[in-house]
Amino acid sequence: MIENQPSPSDYQNVAFECLIQAYKSICKVDNEELAEGILRSDIWDYNEIVLKTSVILTHQALEALLKSKISEIDPLLLLEQKQEKDKTSKKPVKCDFTDLYTISGQELLKIFFTNVDSSDYDKKLANHFEEVRLLRNKLVHGIGADKLNPEPVLILIFRTFTFLCGKDSFWDALQDKFYEHPAQLEGEPKFVFERADQYVHLEYLESLLGRGEMNKHFEHDFKARRYFCPDCTGEEGVLVTEDGQASLYPNFKYTFLSPNEADSNNVNCLVCSQDFEVERVDCNKKDCKGNVIFIDRDDEDIDEETGEVYTEPTKICLTCNEIQ
Repeated sequence: MIENQPSPSDYQNVAFECLIQAYKSICKVDNEELAEGILRSDIWDYNEIVLKTSVILTHQALEALLKSKISEIDPLLLLEQKQEKDKTSKKPVKCDFTDLYTISGQELLKIFFTNVDSSDYDKKLANHFEEVRLLRNKLVHGIGADKLNPEPVLILIFRTFTFLCGKDSFWDALQDKFYEHPAQLEGEPKFVFERADQYVHLEYLESLLGRGEMNKHFEHDFKARRYFCPDCTGEEGVLVTEDGQASLYPNFKYTFLSPNEADSNNVNCLVCSQDFEVERVDCNKKDCKGNVIFIDRDDEDIDEETGEVYTEPTKICLTCNEIQ
């Protein structure tokens, strides 16, 4: 009898921990160690160990995600067929799953495609697995490893998420990990993934990888027209620049028509995940060509007895963020 058999979530949790740590390590260097007058390439030459570690973590996560999918069918598929037996005992031997020999990484992909419905996964998964495996081996054994750059490593992290867990899985896992920090104390939101922080991460990734690559890993179309979020915009207050100009902060545009169609009357924010009702009429402000108007019904007053509306809802153009 085999006890303590792992669940799919056990492996998935390990994978997500590895991938998020790999991403955060790269992001931290880019956002904390770059300085004016210093080449980014020099900073990354100094921090090459961060990229090497991220690749190794990605390889470990990739194997864990494959094990997660296999264990959805039967975790015993992860065990080698030949196991050492206690020849002195005639009774069935109880043993712990972790004490047994599991299949090698080479067998892992074979078992995956033999038992898991491969139609659910991108055909590029096998090539991705081999790319990560070879790169990891070169780094671990120190033989023939090319110089690493952060962008390709970030793409390896993204692909691992997307190939095995689908689009948006990276972003969902990143949000969950930040929100669950145990050191979060009331009144000290140091470890909370605030909306403004999320915008910064999206800007960082898009600037490095480009909209085309982002589209491979997010359900929203980053090449489509974007809008201000009715809820997130200005949540942090007002930002005053060096030239004295003031603007709401955050004021990034990561809200999209949902569905992305010409007559869609709904938008969805990638950061707060909320849907908002909109009207498709032209903005009444000069020089604004927007036609997506948010209807803030919180500002609408209705007579409870008659049901008569005596105060109209506020309407805001989500292209220029001006009240109509």
